[in-house]
Amino acid sequence: MDQRPRSSLGVRVTERLRRAILDGEIELGDALSEDKLATTLGVSRSPVKEAFATLEQEGLLDVRPQRGSFVFLPTHEDTVNLCEFRKMIEIEALRLAMQSRRDETLAAMRTAAEDMNAACEAGDNLNSARADGRFHDVSLEHCGNPYLINAYRLVSSKVAALRSHRSTLPTRKQASGEHLAIVAMLEAGDMVKALELLSTHILMMSKRYGIGTEPARSSGSRAARSPTLDHIGPLLD
Repeated sequence: MDQRPRSSLGVRVTERLRRAILDGEIELGDALSEDKLATTLGVSRSPVKEAFATLEQEGLLDVRPQRGSFVFLPTHEDTVNLCEFRKMIEIEALRLAMQSRRDETLAAMRTAAEDMNAACEAGDNLNSARADGRFHDVSLEHCGNPYLINAYRLVSSKVAALRSHRSTLPTRKQASGEHLAIVAMLEAGDMVKALELLSTHILMMSKRYGIGTEPARSSGSRAARSPTLDHIGPLLD
C-alpha cells in the first residue's frame, strides 16, 4: 500500500538534491547526512536513501560505507577522461543530428547559443550554465541513436555540475562565443570546421574549469565541508 508514496517521494527528494548540486547550492566534495537531509526536507530517511542511491548511480554522490556520503569531487585526470568521453559522444551525435534533423537541430542550437550569450551579458551565472547545457544536449536529443543518448547520460549530470560550480563568467563568455561560431559554421555548411571547433571546445573544459589548480579538498576526508542545508528545505507539496 505505501510503496508508491515512498517511490514518488523518493523521486521528488532525488530531483531536489540533484538540482541543489547542479545549481551550486551544495558544493563539490561536501559531506551529506541522511538524517540531516531528512529533517531539513521534512521526510523520513527512506526517500533520502533512495535519492542517495540514484545520485550515486549518476555519479553525483560518492557513498562510502562507514565513512559517509559526499558530493563528487573530480581530479584533473577525472575531468580529462570525462572530456575525452564527451568528445566521442557529442561529435558523432552532432554528425547524425545534422544528417537526419538538420533544420530542427540548427534552430535549437542557435536558440540555446543566443540564450547563453544573453545570460552572460546579463551576468546571470545560473541561466548561462543552463543554456550551455541545452546547447550540448541538442545534438543528443536529435541524433536518433538511443545508445549514444544512454551513454551520454552516464556523465551529463557531472558535466552540468561542473559548469555551475567551476566555470567563471569570463570562461562562459568565451564558451558562448564558440557556441555561436559552431552554429554559424553549421549554417554555412562547413561541417568539418564545426566538428573541429566542437572537439577543441569540449577538450578545453578541464583547463577552463580550473580542475587541479586549486588546493585539494578530498571528499571523505576530515576537510570535507558539512553544509547546513537549511536553504534547500522543507520539501514543498
